[in-house]
Amino acid sequence: MFTLFRLIDRYLIGLKLILLFPLRSLYAARRKELISRPKRILVIRLWALGSSLLTFPMIKRLRDHYGPDVQYDLLATTRNISVFRNQGYFNHMWNLFSFKDVLTLIFRFKYYDIVIDAEEYFRISSLMALWCGKVSTGYGNIPVRSRAYTYPVSYIPDTHNLLNCLSLLKPLGIDTNPPESMEPLVYLSEQRVKVDAFMEAYIDKICIAFHVGGAETAPERFWDLANWIRLTELVYERYGDKIAIFFTGTTFEQEAVSVVLSHLPENILKNIVDISGKFNKFEFARFLEKMEIMVSNDTGPMHLAAAMGTRTIGLFGPNIPEAFGPYPPDRNTSLYHGDGKIYTRVHL
Repeated sequence: MFTLFRLIDRYLIGLKLILLFPLRSLYAARRKELISRPKRILVIRLWALGSSLLTFPMIKRLRDHYGPDVQYDLLATTRNISVFRNQGYFNHMWNLFSFKDVLTLIFRFKYYDIVIDAEEYFRISSLMALWCGKVSTGYGNIPVRSRAYTYPVSYIPDTHNLLNCLSLLKPLGIDTNPPESMEPLVYLSEQRVKVDAFMEAYIDKICIAFHVGGAETAPERFWDLANWIRLTELVYERYGDKIAIFFTGTTFEQEAVSVVLSHLPENILKNIVDISGKFNKFEFARFLEKMEIMVSNDTGPMHLAAAMGTRTIGLFGPNIPEAFGPYPPDRNTSLYHGDGKIYTRVHL
């Protein structure tokens, strides 16, 4: 589905975008007024848990700057819209995969005073920004997208994605200085109670988490399972029965966890807990707060751990940690292994 979505986005949506370029100049005379006193703002982020978490500081700065009297809306997809559910950032959240929501937005031509497109390369997001926004800002590294925005902003590949996201606020005159930390994912009290009850059995243990899987769209970012097996053995050799190692993941990632556990002896297995598929993302956020350290592939749960204040070790290759490492880098650690031939430039 993701591959088909990208093909449609690149060719069909790209052509429609080119035909609608003249719409960008409709409100040229009112740009300063719209930026200084907007009534409605739309933020676009269509994909990925980790990348959605990295938009939180930008959204918070946006709201702090304009205040509570502005209407803040979100355009996302089924894959990531729930990440924003408890944050209290938005008055309404539109789903690009909902026909009803898309139809509503089609009839909201130039409805938003400002649109901020936080996607790096999708044409559909720039098309929606052009259609719905009087003033828009987004990454301008791809020519067909850059001409859609009132204020295209450069995506700098060797700069952390969180900081690139903040740079989208610069045309609006909003502070873009690096934050000290990420914004945590908000969970509910009942989710805290569930996780805390589960963790009572490990109160006397040193608790660490391993995330051995990752998104199905990027298997080249997964650390070899043999390395996870060896890491588990080394940690047990160091800490013995004082340690509790939690293997995390979604139901999709359970197979990888099972492979690792099947190669470990019984004396180590008694100190291992497989929680893949056990918690939803909000419960998982609370669970990560209970961990001493999270070791993870370059994937969304790595960013979630960092957002929750857990010391995080990210494993990288082909992406570089300068752009995608757990934030902030002075509290967390990234390890990179690559030959320089593969480098994921997401804005292209």
